[in-house]
Amino acid sequence: MADFLQPKKGARLELTYLHGGEAVCLPGEVLGPRVLADFELVYAIDGWITYLSDGVSYAVPPGGFILARPGFQETYFWDPQIPTRHAFFHFGMTSYPSDWPDLCDWPRMRTVLSPVCASLFRHILQHIYAHDDWPVAQPAPAYSRLVEVQIGMFLEDDHGSGKASFEPAQDRPEAVCRSLLLMRKLVEESPMRPLALSEVAAQAHVTEKHLCRLFTRSLGHSPMQTFTLLKLQVARPLLMRTNLSIKEISERCGFENPLYFSRRFSQTYGCSPSCFREQLRSGKMVPGKNLLPVDLMTRIRW
Repeated sequence: MADFLQPKKGARLELTYLHGGEAVCLPGEVLGPRVLADFELVYAIDGWITYLSDGVSYAVPPGGFILARPGFQETYFWDPQIPTRHAFFHFGMTSYPSDWPDLCDWPRMRTVLSPVCASLFRHILQHIYAHDDWPVAQPAPAYSRLVEVQIGMFLEDDHGSGKASFEPAQDRPEAVCRSLLLMRKLVEESPMRPLALSEVAAQAHVTEKHLCRLFTRSLGHSPMQTFTLLKLQVARPLLMRTNLSIKEISERCGFENPLYFSRRFSQTYGCSPSCFREQLRSGKMVPGKNLLPVDLMTRIRW
């Protein structure tokens, strides 16, 4: 096993790589069974997760965290009643602080942590989105410190109460925000329903021409280009975090024709959906950059 999967105790946590994102799974879906190849911290945002690890079942509520380690045999059963929204990051490390418990004594789940943990998690994800090379390149020491704080808080006893906020900040024209709300609602609830520019403009209470100017100024893309990007970026965590076929992912993202979906995905990210999934599974650099701002990443709550 690689050294970063058999870390030793030292002065600080030293990362070798870091990557992650967010995903939403439909009621009753399952991930696994699988054997985890590295370390992973999962934050449950919406919906209950039943986490089966080495034969032991854990009920993880919204606001709870899961810390998994290499070699864990695990299965995720997503909430059977509502969509399960969760954030996650994978990491490798060569060392961890000497005052931390031994790896074998690390807890696997916490029901709730201090509200600052959710904000810190989001902050780490913002850096992950800005560094496409991290799946294969070593993050700078400053980022190891961020993850050290996050994991250190997990290793402490449960404390705090209530559900921490994971809401993004927004600073966009009202017409753009109204339009994005409509687009996100369709992507999440009715991805196959067609959307015309005239409908978006009516939702925003502006003319089509003015809306196009606002979108280009705010996001760098037209309204309909933005809608396509919103649908395409849903595919990235689904390719990484589910066992769904390319056809099923295409339909989940609102594309009736899998070939057309694959062509648009390739044009946007520089490789096919199958190639994207294969590179992730082989530990290579995540292909392509997300072309939308961080707070519009896949299915973050508005």
